[in-house]
Amino acid sequence: MANYLQEIKKSVSFIFVADGNGGVKPNGTGFFVGVKSEDNESNFNVYFVTAKHVLKDNDGNYLPEIILRLNKHGDDSQLIKINLNEVKIFEHTDKDVDIALFNCVPDQKVYDFRFIQDELIANQNIIDKNEIAEGDEVLFTGLFTSHVGQKRNQPIIRFGKVSLISDEKIEWKEFNKPAKLMDLYLLECQSFGGNSGSPVFFQLSPMRKPGQISIGGPTIFLAGIMTGSFLAGNQIQITDTISNLVSLQNIGIAAVTPAYKLYEILFSENMIQLRKLNGKNLPQN
Repeated sequence: MANYLQEIKKSVSFIFVADGNGGVKPNGTGFFVGVKSEDNESNFNVYFVTAKHVLKDNDGNYLPEIILRLNKHGDDSQLIKINLNEVKIFEHTDKDVDIALFNCVPDQKVYDFRFIQDELIANQNIIDKNEIAEGDEVLFTGLFTSHVGQKRNQPIIRFGKVSLISDEKIEWKEFNKPAKLMDLYLLECQSFGGNSGSPVFFQLSPMRKPGQISIGGPTIFLAGIMTGSFLAGNQIQITDTISNLVSLQNIGIAAVTPAYKLYEILFSENMIQLRKLNGKNLPQN
């Protein structure tokens, strides 16, 4: 198990923003996804994916700049400024879907990272074929604000189970904002400040079905992107907000934007055509 967990951790990078005092502060998590080139399946177009709200200010506008902290080969990391006005940010046609991504291709000779291959994205076919349902195990990896890492990103891994895969939208009410209905998975898994944008994985046990034992270790699929946690009193904690919500009780249910929404973005006709025209490619990692 340890090997694939270490590979999963390498797909994650931390997102920082300016702190207003000349420094930076952690704001959330993102991860790399690779989509096979339509013209050459041995190459991948690489994107950096996160929760959309991580890239926005309190008024709902995209920040002018974020800073990615990327681990380097060796024992250190580097802060890289990303001007969000100069990159093409891709969203879902449903503006309530909390996913944002942009092309990002770090130098593999300099940076120690992996990307999640598109075949691991749990689209609806994968959900149905594997009969993924409540009770299945999940894990996610992301920023832990109490220990970001002094030299390198140090993502933690948290474990839980699927609490609800619903056939209807779920009410999501952010603090001091109107409620809205969204496509979400609910997990029995606590998420806290800095976890927004973390990749969440289904970890399907070889003994998950009564009377059946599969050969090998657990099967891993990208389940979705961490959005936030439900708090007592029906408030919602957006998981990069660490200020006035800390006194409210986290009831242990996390909300995740399903990965099939990411799949719908990546394999929209527009994205396919853009990859054919000017996709940025890397060899398989």
